[in-house]
Amino acid sequence: MRQSNAWARSRTVRSAAALLLSLALAAPVTTGSPAAAQSLLDTPARTVQPAATRPPVARAKSARSRPAPVPSVRTVTLVSGEPGSTALDTAYDLTTGLGGEGPRLQAVVGAGGERAITDVLRTRGVDMGILTTADLKQAETEDVGRQVVYIAKLHNVELHALARADIAHLTDLDGKVVNLGEAGSSTQQVARRVLQHLGIRFTEANFGPAEATARMRGAEAEGIAASFFLTGKPGALYAGLAEADGLHFLPVPYEPGLGDIFYPASLGHAEYPALIKGEESVDTVAVAAVLVAFDWAERTDRYRQLAAFTAALFAGFDRLRAPGRHPKWREVNLAAALPEWRRFKPAQQALDERVRQAAGGTGTGTAMAGGGAR
Repeated sequence: MRQSNAWARSRTVRSAAALLLSLALAAPVTTGSPAAAQSLLDTPARTVQPAATRPPVARAKSARSRPAPVPSVRTVTLVSGEPGSTALDTAYDLTTGLGGEGPRLQAVVGAGGERAITDVLRTRGVDMGILTTADLKQAETEDVGRQVVYIAKLHNVELHALARADIAHLTDLDGKVVNLGEAGSSTQQVARRVLQHLGIRFTEANFGPAEATARMRGAEAEGIAASFFLTGKPGALYAGLAEADGLHFLPVPYEPGLGDIFYPASLGHAEYPALIKGEESVDTVAVAAVLVAFDWAERTDRYRQLAAFTAALFAGFDRLRAPGRHPKWREVNLAAALPEWRRFKPAQQALDERVRQAAGGTGTGTAMAGGGAR
């Protein structure tokens, strides 16, 4: 309990360090044949293009149609989540927690959701992304399953609904201004689905979670009534809040009609001692985070780099569960599967090897330990 709270209080410093890991991404590339993709390995990088001008995700014509970026020596790139999110913490831990094994990991700050899917599919230099099962469910309509594989299903991320004191229930949000996070984010998609399922009418605002919280603490008469944020508990954003700020968490009911990607979850005093009293808990819902990768052709340099990173992840997984890392790592079960998606071949091979070692008594199989995201 104390360890989780201490981690949350130190998260602001770690977020600043993680932000320094971001890099400028080059413009999206055009599609072509695998042979053409390989020929671009020696092509100079293109001019950086703002994310707002990048084309939306298009239906895939080929399983490996994206031209390859100019490779750095033993380097892979991961687009993570927005500041304050568990995805960004996960990326930070991956850059520092594998003991120098495998290729160097470069983490890029992202917004998650549909933007992360676009980055993995279309942005030069991006090999991997941290998405949620809600993002992947949405991506099924774009037929991206032929171009994206998953390396590991990670932990659950909980939906946090922070509200003003005058809002006691979700139904009190009817007709109010509600912040659903930045447009295109995982938070927006999940929160909108929950509110619409419950039949709650609202005016949507799209601020980052920190800005929305600051506005809710202000004296604006027509300000934001509640703000949603999808992140793993304990969320560092809430570490400095207390009841004196006039804010509290709203219960979010789990209903089977939400779909099979949602799980019942709760927030408790152990994670948020200044906002939740004693033995009390606040019901909410959760989805799972997933580490995905672009499905490079096996003979390409990018595939070999991803394979080396994956081997390092499975071999050094215990380091990520050590004290000082995000508490959510202790929930991860690398053997957890996504039945409707293909696992990256080297990840499946590493998992099979762990099983063989455990069966033969030559290894502990600790890479498969943990409660895991359901």
